[in-house]
Amino acid sequence: MTLFRTNSRIVAEVVVSGGLSAALTMGYIIYVGRVLGPVEYADFAAALSVIYFVGVAMSPFTPAVARLCARYTARNDFLAVGVLRRRFIRGITIVGIAVTGAGIALSTPLADLLNFRSSLPLSVAFCVVLLYAVVSVDRGVIHGLLLFRVHNVNIVAEALVRCVCAGALLVVWRSAGAAMVSYLSALLLAELLLGIRLRKEWASDGAISVDWMEVRRVTLPILLLMIGVAAFQNSDMIVVKRFFPAVDSGAYGAATAMARAIGILFVPLYVIVSPILSGLHESGQPVFAATMRLTAIFLALAILPLVLFAGWSSRIVALLYGAGFTAAGPLLLPLAGVAVIMYTGLMLSQALVTVSDHVFLIAYSSLAIVQIVALLAFHESFHDVLRALYVVQSTLLVIVAGFFFRAWAARRQTAA
Repeated sequence: MTLFRTNSRIVAEVVVSGGLSAALTMGYIIYVGRVLGPVEYADFAAALSVIYFVGVAMSPFTPAVARLCARYTARNDFLAVGVLRRRFIRGITIVGIAVTGAGIALSTPLADLLNFRSSLPLSVAFCVVLLYAVVSVDRGVIHGLLLFRVHNVNIVAEALVRCVCAGALLVVWRSAGAAMVSYLSALLLAELLLGIRLRKEWASDGAISVDWMEVRRVTLPILLLMIGVAAFQNSDMIVVKRFFPAVDSGAYGAATAMARAIGILFVPLYVIVSPILSGLHESGQPVFAATMRLTAIFLALAILPLVLFAGWSSRIVALLYGAGFTAAGPLLLPLAGVAVIMYTGLMLSQALVTVSDHVFLIAYSSLAIVQIVALLAFHESFHDVLRALYVVQSTLLVIVAGFFFRAWAARRQTAA
């Protein structure tokens, strides 16, 4: 029986907690929209995209650390996990402080360039990015050690605090800045809980050392992959914020947020895929069939929201956001389709990263640049933006799938 089959309960628990966390986060995003209205919400949505853009680009630390910790655990080298965690957090904090400082210094000119009403949301967003990177490391450790219940409690607590803070702050301070402060507060709590849980696991570095060549081999491919994902996922919102009127930007932001509800289904599966595939690979078991099973689960789960968006998108928007966001209705299904395409390719890519077949990253990085250029060139209407997203990301999925099945066939031939 494979590792994948023996962890069905873990999969179910992660999916449920991930769904609850994502639902709370969606509630927070929708509540902010209802309170602020489309014009101010455009600032909030664009600030979120900045967080996701920079944060996702830095998020390789979670799957990379998870893969490394899973390898160390498979080798019974538990002390190396503590060394890795401390060194990663130390380095990321130094780099993160520099990035955050530069971001805050540039917040005012960036706010002017992107038509923000205030620079505060951007300044807070860059503070969030620093915390996001640190939390990403600790969550990677938790995933790699297969402490998924700790992960489950942590993400639900973060989402709950975000909602509570937003509810309290927006009563007295109705602004995108207040909504972003809520995001920052929730991440502070999440890291505090993780730090308390992990700090007592390892007393000191001792004489334990880590193979940093192995760390680089694992981290760099995932870094390139996630920089591409950050561009695919967030460049459209930033371009829309720059070139479209505020009301239209707010509507696009609302549609983007609701389309990312597909992530409620994807993220829990993505959380478990790195350590599971690494464990399979380290023990000599095949990874491609397990990846296909996880991809099939995601696609099956995605059918329901796509059907809902196809039949009732305008009603859903009106119910959740209110009459001021009616322009988001026609955008909801197309953007959800883009999300399914992107997440499917990202899931398949995990098997390629696991077996160190990294050639596909050339296409990933190149097409991320192509999407940005296409959006900058073609943005006269929402139709132009959507066409650019579909052409580029469908092409990418075909390429990634081609590499995936080629690598699978090659390893089956070798095994035979």
